[in-house]
Amino acid sequence: MTETSNDIQLNHKVEERILGSLKKRDGVATAGDVAADTGLGYDQTEMALRHMLTLYKSHLDVDDEGNLRYRFDPKFQRRGAQPGKAWRSFKQGLWKAFVAFFKVWTMVMLVGYTVLFVLLLVAVGIAGFAASMQSDDRDGGGQIGILPFLLVARFLEFMFWWNIFSGPRYDRGYGRGYGRRRGLFGGMGERERKKPSKPFYQKIFHYLFGPEEAKTDPLGPERAFAQFVRSRNGRITAAEWASRTGQTLQEAENALTASIVRFNGDVDVSDDGVLVYRFDELVVTAEEGDSYEDLPPIWQRKVSVPDFTSNKGSSNTWISVLNGFNLAMSAFILFAVIGLPLGAQIALGWVPFVFSTLFFAIPLLRKFSHNKRKQQAAVENERRDALSIVFQSARDGEARQVPDSSVPEKFQDGFLVGYDGDIEVTDDGITVFRFPRVAEELEAGEDARESAANEVVFGKTVFSSDEEEKSLDDAEMEEFDRRLSRELGGEVFEMEFEQAAPAEVSRS
Repeated sequence: MTETSNDIQLNHKVEERILGSLKKRDGVATAGDVAADTGLGYDQTEMALRHMLTLYKSHLDVDDEGNLRYRFDPKFQRRGAQPGKAWRSFKQGLWKAFVAFFKVWTMVMLVGYTVLFVLLLVAVGIAGFAASMQSDDRDGGGQIGILPFLLVARFLEFMFWWNIFSGPRYDRGYGRGYGRRRGLFGGMGERERKKPSKPFYQKIFHYLFGPEEAKTDPLGPERAFAQFVRSRNGRITAAEWASRTGQTLQEAENALTASIVRFNGDVDVSDDGVLVYRFDELVVTAEEGDSYEDLPPIWQRKVSVPDFTSNKGSSNTWISVLNGFNLAMSAFILFAVIGLPLGAQIALGWVPFVFSTLFFAIPLLRKFSHNKRKQQAAVENERRDALSIVFQSARDGEARQVPDSSVPEKFQDGFLVGYDGDIEVTDDGITVFRFPRVAEELEAGEDARESAANEVVFGKTVFSSDEEEKSLDDAEMEEFDRRLSRELGGEVFEMEFEQAAPAEVSRS
């Protein structure tokens, strides 16, 4: 136990020493630089730097002589860091608690009104039964007494879809109409009814809070990344991953640097100095000819917002009418009826009045958030369309001119910075953009895959993750997976997961 504690303390001290060296160098250094600054052994320094790649936003590059440099974010932000995460988690927890409470309250109100209806209908039934006892024995004359129970049963079936009326038909085939029960309720349970796609109470919940959120796979981004790597024969560049996630080149580099640790990858450098991330072990398969479809580019995957309620308009109308009736009745009792005891005012007035007001207020407030999400989705789709122009202008290793008019002005600065673009002015006075780095990286990726297919050694290996993968225990790996999911563009994939599930829900 003591030995483990000492090891942890030693690792912490090593990290502090290395952080001090990196901060003096603005986060950019070679293993030799850090070893010279700290006095640590080269192997120990290199091991610690590799481990820190999993903790801090960082990426790798090479200098003019092909030496590997570690480039950490100058602010040394943690991977997967989410500013304000605690506050957002608190608000989400508070909202979930309110939703659960209001759903229970809704069901209590429904059951309460159901009990009230039962009492009223039983009273009507008793009166009807007494009247039927005095009537002559006409066909079906005594069935009025079961009216309350049939109506209550129908109401419960409507709300919860309990198949109360399923049972054998009375028509035994002895001639037309023989054995068929007639009268007021004859055949009430015989007509075959189609089960709705969801019970009415669920429609009410969707009216209030919208469709249930899709359950996202916490390893979904990692799975998408691994399948994309396999479709690219284990060789990709930052620009290629950026074309699938919409990330900037630096963000894609950060993600790929972490991925080489998670997926036991290596980094090669091309003759032109482009880093190619190699994942040989991901390509190995037990099935001959096994392959994965290429992940479509980001501009081919549009963002959509789930339906506001996923109900039919008629269902929402009926729900509004029912709640409007309750609101009107409770308001009438509160403000028009005089002389009611305080208990009756609370039970029949204030409780349903507050409930019905909140019932309308919740979807009204949610509508503002829904409209905001739709606007954000529209902007994101516009950005993805514009991004296609950037990458399509950089095909075949050539950075073609992109007229500034073809890229919406609100995206121009971000594209120029995020994708290392250049600004030029033609002889005709037209401002154009070029993206040479994107072109170089796309071409380097193609060359690396072609070399791998021909079993030719490509470039020079400047980084290997064999040792670092073994240094992470289970708890560290789980936390690393969470951070890596964010780095790989987790928000992009989460949006796509969210819109996929509601699309499968049948509209009813």
